[in-house]
Amino acid sequence: MAGILGILGNGSGNVAEVFPKMLTQAQMYPWYETVQCVCAGGNGNAGGDGFFASCGLAGIGECVERDGQILAFYGEIFNAPGSPAEFLLHGLLERGKSFLADVNGRYQAAMWDVRSRKLTLFTDIFATRPLYWTQTAGGVLFAPQMKTLLCESAVSRNLNREALVDFFTWGHYLHTYTSLEGIEVLPPAAFYTWDAESGELTKERYFSFSAGVETGCCRAGDCVSENWASGNSMPSTVDEVAERFRESVLMQTGFASELGIASGIVPDLTGLGISLSGGLDARSILGMIPPKLQENMTSVALGIPGSADHVLATQLAEKVSTHHFNYELNTDFLQNYDEAFSEMIRLTDGQYLSSSIVIPTLNFYREKGIKTLLRGHAGELFHMSKAYAFSMTEADRTAMENGTLSPKIWAFLHLQAYMLDGVKTDLLLGLPRSECVEMARASLYRALEETGEERENVVWKLYLSQRVFREIPLSMRKFDSHVNVRLPFLDRGVAEAVFRLPSSLRMGETIQRRILKRWRTDFLRVRNVNTGTYIGAWGFQQKIANLRQRVLAKLNVQGYQPYERMGLWLRRELKPYVRELLLDGLRSRGIFHPDTITEVVRTHNEGKNHTYLILALMILEKQMRFWED
Repeated sequence: MAGILGILGNGSGNVAEVFPKMLTQAQMYPWYETVQCVCAGGNGNAGGDGFFASCGLAGIGECVERDGQILAFYGEIFNAPGSPAEFLLHGLLERGKSFLADVNGRYQAAMWDVRSRKLTLFTDIFATRPLYWTQTAGGVLFAPQMKTLLCESAVSRNLNREALVDFFTWGHYLHTYTSLEGIEVLPPAAFYTWDAESGELTKERYFSFSAGVETGCCRAGDCVSENWASGNSMPSTVDEVAERFRESVLMQTGFASELGIASGIVPDLTGLGISLSGGLDARSILGMIPPKLQENMTSVALGIPGSADHVLATQLAEKVSTHHFNYELNTDFLQNYDEAFSEMIRLTDGQYLSSSIVIPTLNFYREKGIKTLLRGHAGELFHMSKAYAFSMTEADRTAMENGTLSPKIWAFLHLQAYMLDGVKTDLLLGLPRSECVEMARASLYRALEETGEERENVVWKLYLSQRVFREIPLSMRKFDSHVNVRLPFLDRGVAEAVFRLPSSLRMGETIQRRILKRWRTDFLRVRNVNTGTYIGAWGFQQKIANLRQRVLAKLNVQGYQPYERMGLWLRRELKPYVRELLLDGLRSRGIFHPDTITEVVRTHNEGKNHTYLILALMILEKQMRFWED
């Protein structure tokens, strides 16, 4: 998988035998480019220190050396004036880790100090490019893919049962856990240092939103953070959030100079694309892009034939004259589902609850000449009333604000993925359901406490620190394997402005309505697929429109279909595939109660909705087969 990888030994292992295997595993596609660092202080044999490399899309991986420091880098930095790796290394040597708080980009990096024999692994503020690591008796390994770490036989293959409880309760892993005991993922703003002499690992963060926000905004990467007491932070306005978002879009498309902001990104008039839908997030990005770039870019919408997203995305694309394509999920997708599902597991290591529906589009992006793809992930920070499992009603928000509703109670009752609804028996062998519930509760409460927030704001911080961290990077990993992805919503200035905004203004369409009203009023008249009506419609109008949309969808009316029907496919076209993975496979592994798996499949085929639970079970079985291969 695209990213950096390396192995650092303490003298007790033979890194020269392991590293070539890691490189082979990382070279997933023929178009990947490998940039290998000089040996990190030794000859690579027993007693040597090890190797670094960057492997992935051409042009965004580097290895540099200066003053006894070797740095491996993969990704993009939007406010770097030249080489991103040189920019990072220079800043770290001059200012230390505090410099990283002012770096705007999507990246992962590793730095080896030849003299002190210390390794430092670090990520961007949001950890948007997953980097896995593990420590063995022989040293430390890191890679963008878990299977790459399994090239070292000393790495544990044991399942992490505590992490599995989280996965089957919340629909994603929490904290830095993975499904394997011996492997973790670096968190946002991580700064982990391993001392090869002592074997000690120091875990630090160079930035935290929960520590308070600064009153100023660092635009060019050369300012100093100040005024970190959250109580001294001035409240923001909807207009400030809108401005920060526009700055982020212009920065990431190479037009920041229009605002007098320094940017290291050069406008790409031929290779820029956007994943478009009928929702608010992607259209907000599209509306901020300068016209001369809009008419040269490519937009792609995904959905089944007759989906509402196809209709609405086409309307948006026509207004700005992008080269638009509607990619249809047809019967070919279901006939070749194992191929798509296996590729999803290969790209995500099975650490993400995904139906794999985007996999067929990956080559399509490259075929259409897209090199850089804009996506609207994390837009839920602007509208937490429509943030999937994190959806909060105005009544909930008010009750939390008044102190009459505990965020912990709300989170525990509301954020469960409901995969176990209707399942009466225990799922995991050796763990009664009551014990699983308490384990999941304790894990969630720890995550809530780590946000450092109280009342309703804790929900936004939890969304950013857990849901965004554990889901969006893995979702992007699929696209990152073929094209370079940029995420304008995941920007420090945007997030800080949002967190300083009164929470009542972050609930519905307020922020994005203001954005579109200022810069793209014509987009307001294109129906929002999530409400079924126009942006700014009254609550009762949204309820009527939503009911109408659901009725027409059930009647199979063209233009009102959802973009997928996974629940139906699992009990119909994919029924033999479910049987092969779960009834003929996972049941016999001694991890889950066989009778529970049988009952879940049977009741889903009879009409009960166990879509997410079946997908989660299929993912676990497929990832174990992937690691065994």
